[in-house]
Amino acid sequence: MSPPSPPEPPSPLDLDEWIAILVTLTTIGGIFYWAMGKEQKQQILQDLGLSPPSPQPDSIPESPKPTKPTPTTPELSDAEITPRREAEVQGSEGAGEQGRMQADSALPAPEKAPPPTVTPTPTTPTPSVEFSDVPDDFWAKKAIAALATGDIVVGFPQGEFKPQRFATRGELAAMLQQLFEPKPKQRAIAFEDLPPNYWGDEAIKAVAKAGIIIGYPDDKFRPNQPITRAEALVVLAKTLNLKPPAEPSKTLEQYTDSNKIPDYAIANVAAAVKAGLVTGYPQGNLLNPNKPATRAELAAMLHQARVVSRNRTSRQ
Repeated sequence: MSPPSPPEPPSPLDLDEWIAILVTLTTIGGIFYWAMGKEQKQQILQDLGLSPPSPQPDSIPESPKPTKPTPTTPELSDAEITPRREAEVQGSEGAGEQGRMQADSALPAPEKAPPPTVTPTPTTPTPSVEFSDVPDDFWAKKAIAALATGDIVVGFPQGEFKPQRFATRGELAAMLQQLFEPKPKQRAIAFEDLPPNYWGDEAIKAVAKAGIIIGYPDDKFRPNQPITRAEALVVLAKTLNLKPPAEPSKTLEQYTDSNKIPDYAIANVAAAVKAGLVTGYPQGNLLNPNKPATRAELAAMLHQARVVSRNRTSRQ
């Protein structure tokens, strides 16, 4: 058995291998030198308080534009809305007024125009009501025309007044209610003789409640019954609350038929005569107390009663 042969010595490196080794070492040293130099440069910049520029990408994306937040107004209660609106209106009016004042101050003041001349409008007097059977020279013409103008007395469909016709209790009640509007003093009376839907029902109830014209003991009013002159004067004296004179007989002695006045009516008739309710009657020395009053006579008494009432009101 032969002994092992010794290992062969390594063959020397050729030129190419040495060049490769040299290039490799040079490259490693350059990299090492570059790395060391970069760290030193960064350290130097940091010592100087500077920072190297950060690498920028090739394309920079556009950043979204910041949007301002929209302020939100808190909801107001009804109690807060009303004063706020009033403040806004006053503020806008004030601003408008201020703007007008500034604009007006820049303009010349206009000349004042003379005040317009006011022409009075002529008033047309209310025409009086004319009745074909009431001539101008009739003794009660003035009283009838005055009452007819105010619809206190009315005529008939043919345009007549019929002044000589007897006046009824129902007619007097209607005239009193229209002229004086008496105030109630007692309960209404249910009169048995008033027909349904009677034209003067309301007026009769009004004067009855005022205690001016009362019915008869049998609860009847007798609206179509003619009313005497004495009865009419008593009713008017009560309507006006006339105070009887201290000596009624002396007031009535001017009438030759004063003794015919019913006892119950003497005081009120004297009060009516003293107040001037009996005037213009053709027969001045006669009172005719128990004669039914005509429509003309009743119109004359009512006209005088209205004059007395107005004079009394004017003195108060």
